[in-house]
Amino acid sequence: MREDGRQQVCIVGLQEFEVLDVQIVKEYIERGNVARSTGSTGANEESTRSHAILQLVLKKHNEVKDTRRKNDANDTKSGKVIGKISFIDLAGSERGADTTDNDKQTQ
Repeated sequence: MREDGRQQVCIVGLQEFEVLDVQIVKEYIERGNVARSTGSTGANEESTRSHAILQLVLKKHNEVKDTRRKNDANDTKSGKVIGKISFIDLAGSERGADTTDNDKQTQ
């Protein structure tokens, strides 16, 4: 994460995809998991070493009465937001007290 010249938070590598099928959401989750780096700690054999954010935005689109009408690129981005949920996994969030090497610094 970085802050730009306008003091806005920018997330390097952030990608946004429109999906219409649950299976595609699962595929993106799997692709994200494969891209994450892991390492071993005293508390966890496979501790994540990178953050992950998955945000699902549910939108309601107006029905298109004329089936011959082609979808405009702007039509897919529009729609009323009816729900949003965020899943956030922070890297290395084990508690120091739970580790086998729990010295003063890790606690």
